[in-house]
Amino acid sequence: MGKYSQEKEVSDEEKFRCTYQQYVRLVYYIAFEILQQKEDAEDAVQETFIRVAKNIFKISDPFCPKTKNFVVIICKNVSLQILKKRKHFKVEELSDYIPDERHEGNPYGISSENDTIRIIVDAILTLPDRYRDCLYMELVEELDHKEIAFMLGQKTETVRKRLQRGKKLLRKKLEERGVTYED
Repeated sequence: MGKYSQEKEVSDEEKFRCTYQQYVRLVYYIAFEILQQKEDAEDAVQETFIRVAKNIFKISDPFCPKTKNFVVIICKNVSLQILKKRKHFKVEELSDYIPDERHEGNPYGISSENDTIRIIVDAILTLPDRYRDCLYMELVEELDHKEIAFMLGQKTETVRKRLQRGKKLLRKKLEERGVTYED
């Protein structure tokens, strides 16, 4: 399929169809890497696209990097929620099941010529998941607390606390790298 045209008015159904076709294999891959079970990965794919459908109004172009990031974050969080429900896994062990894509490029598909931005993004990616995803959604995707809470299936106050704590950790990591960070 060619470049998505924003010139014509496109229905939500069409945006969803394009988004699904574009990312379904990626979503399955990420879910399977985290969950290591076909059935759970399939459940994660289904739940991911249910959440995407509920938020389709936030997608203007199914083929843009922002949409890819949006879908990947939802998938990762859905997968981690499924993983947490498994009784034989401890929450502390979750990081062992998250695919480390930094060797192939970071999982959010960010690239920048600017060293400072690269340092900031690298610092964000080293944070624990609960802080990393919230910060990424706020600082990069420019979502508000309520949108983040909805996407993560968390309370707004939980997201606020995670952002507050995540920014504190980020500030410390950036200072260690010689970068000053201010809200």
